[in-house]
Amino acid sequence: MSHSIVSASRNRRGPVFFLVLFLSLVAGCSSEDTVTTIPADYLAFDADGIVFGMVHRITQDGRVQGLVHADTAIQWQDSSAVHLRGVDLTVMEEDGSERAHVTSRTGMLDTRTNRMTAYGDVVMIIPASARRIESQELHYDPQGDQIWSDSAFVFTEGSRVRRGQAFRSDLEFRNFQIVGRGAARP
Repeated sequence: MSHSIVSASRNRRGPVFFLVLFLSLVAGCSSEDTVTTIPADYLAFDADGIVFGMVHRITQDGRVQGLVHADTAIQWQDSSAVHLRGVDLTVMEEDGSERAHVTSRTGMLDTRTNRMTAYGDVVMIIPASARRIESQELHYDPQGDQIWSDSAFVFTEGSRVRRGQAFRSDLEFRNFQIVGRGAARP
């Protein structure tokens, strides 16, 4: 008698097992693939390529000088200019530590020269010296080790604040030139 109960119990497990297997397969098949849609304003660019989550290494003499991250990069085959959205640039020291960090809404990267221009709510932070620059535009030339802005800026160094219409400097701020000086405040 116990033998027939075991036998019946085994027979019930088989259909239950196949039912669970079938339902899990059906559930797996019914999930839809994620589809990325391109915003309509991107189609107006008539670009040759749009890259989401771009990373670009700025190198010189085999050494990484910086990393550019962008939410979106828009490229054309006949140009070395790449338009960026959601920009995050890290400039590095020779030992790989962070020398400067720049964020902006948009930007332009020249892949031939690695020059970059950041646009819109630009913030540059130099962590080693607690320096901060805010502007609507900031240019960076890694070969010349230069930064500059042709638009109004606020430069904060500790408790000291400087304002101006434009500036030009090396990344060490040894030669910081301000055009249209505003009042420096302690």
